[in-house]
Amino acid sequence: MHARLTQRLGCWMLAGLVLGFINPVHSVTVRQPDIGLYEDVSASEVSGEFKAGSHVKLFLPNLPYLAISHAINAALVRPADNEQGWQYDVAVSHTSTDDRIWEFRLRRGVQFHDGSPFDADAVLLNMAYFEQQPFTFTKLSQILDRVEKVDDLTVRFHLTEPYGVFLHDAMWLQFYTREYLEKHGWNGKSTCPNLAEPGPYGLGPYLLHEGYVEGDRSTSEVVLKANPRYWGENKPKVETITIHTSLTINEARDRVLGSEGRVDITPVPFADAIETVLSRYAKLAVSPSMNNYAMHFNMLNGHAAIRDERIRYAINHAIDQEALLNLSMLGEGALSPTTVSPNFYRVGEAIDALEGYFADSAAENDSSVPRLRALVREYQRENDLDPQQPLRLTLFVQESFQFLIRDIQHFLAQVNIDLQAQVTSSERQVFRQLFDTQEDKNEQPWDLLLWGNYDWYKHPWTAFFVYQPGTAWSTVLPDARLVELNRRLLRTPVDSNGYVPLLAEFIRYVYERNYMVFLPSPNNVYAVNKEVVFDPGRSAFVYLRDIQVTDQHWSLRGDKPYPAERQRPLQIARQRLGKMAP
Repeated sequence: MHARLTQRLGCWMLAGLVLGFINPVHSVTVRQPDIGLYEDVSASEVSGEFKAGSHVKLFLPNLPYLAISHAINAALVRPADNEQGWQYDVAVSHTSTDDRIWEFRLRRGVQFHDGSPFDADAVLLNMAYFEQQPFTFTKLSQILDRVEKVDDLTVRFHLTEPYGVFLHDAMWLQFYTREYLEKHGWNGKSTCPNLAEPGPYGLGPYLLHEGYVEGDRSTSEVVLKANPRYWGENKPKVETITIHTSLTINEARDRVLGSEGRVDITPVPFADAIETVLSRYAKLAVSPSMNNYAMHFNMLNGHAAIRDERIRYAINHAIDQEALLNLSMLGEGALSPTTVSPNFYRVGEAIDALEGYFADSAAENDSSVPRLRALVREYQRENDLDPQQPLRLTLFVQESFQFLIRDIQHFLAQVNIDLQAQVTSSERQVFRQLFDTQEDKNEQPWDLLLWGNYDWYKHPWTAFFVYQPGTAWSTVLPDARLVELNRRLLRTPVDSNGYVPLLAEFIRYVYERNYMVFLPSPNNVYAVNKEVVFDPGRSAFVYLRDIQVTDQHWSLRGDKPYPAERQRPLQIARQRLGKMAP
């Protein structure tokens, strides 16, 4: 075994002893020894009430604009950590006719941040602007026929065809004041939502007070303030929230582990779990997730080798997912044969249905290192490349994923592929190069590209949209069957009898063609200030309104020193995989 992997195996065994995780591949429980971990009592010391003067700081390296948007804005429904994946927001009920006509009853007494009323007329105004500059990462803009006002508190959406993911799209139909729409409209970008400037423009429990945050641009800090006019029952508990968007993962880790008042909540690399547990100021919170590593093959303008199915096959089969999961990721995740977490609703059923196919495929195809190396060299000889030299490919990647890349580089080196990593600390740069590739305008040449698709909804479309040829998020060549699979997936209700077979068909098709690089799906692993009550949940959505702090938090304690007895290492807040709340 490679020396670094051997060393990491020792680290993994140590981490297993300290952290007591369950190895998801072999289902072996490692018992947590008594090393003096104390009970976290912070949840018993908060009241659920707003605390004036409280201030929490977060670092969100992946999709910060999505993670916080529902704290600032509101929609008919919003993401929820439950079985259905959503809950009502400014709507209180809805009906659907054939997944084509969707009617919503609106909540009474809702106000925008500026005090103006929200009603059916506000929905129609927003949808008029949406139709001028819609988001296009889903099909909604193509099939939206019209929106009508039934009465002051009832609206009806008419679609030209059944659309089984309309409630997903409804989460991102967020509503703005007339003043904001006249300034910015809907941004028409490949990303949403639209948080172009601070001001009293939304409906959520927090106001965007300083900065801006969108998919392709943001300030390095974004400051939110609690909305004193918030109309909902679940009101904010913390007065000020600062979101950092431009730190490195190591800077954020050092700020939360080594001091107070700089960062309270941040994802941390899996290898930093032990250091987090032993920190004086932080504790470790872990949960299963619907997160995914989206690693693209650039079939559009990357190296010609990427368009060869043999090379994509060699890359996917050279990467040992089990080793990545158990060594690079310290067991914090789940194996997946596609670019979607098995924790998505019913995806596990579809993967299980393919168990026989995967077994037969493994038996029929030689995926040994010598065979994969021979495939690469065969391609090289056919294309007048020296097979005695490695095939050089370029990966464009965000800095926070370097822990994965080192071992992926090792696996590919064994099959005569030299993967060169071009690293950036900015997720925005990764998105910019990805989006520009569709129009052959990317400034950074790349053959593979990796970003964190840390997602928010039970429908796997939120991961599978990268398989929609011709869109900004996809680097797959035109494929009529893939387009048809996408069309059927969007039309099929997730609870129908045909859903799991269709999902299995989709997974098998993209697996056979190696349209993405398939990597394990990671857990959420956060370092959290000991005096902050925070549940990571399973999605990218961060429930800012639910965050609370104790009276011992730095923002409330004043000049008093942090008590020594509260600096002891705490037990890990670990959620186990089970049925989500209804």
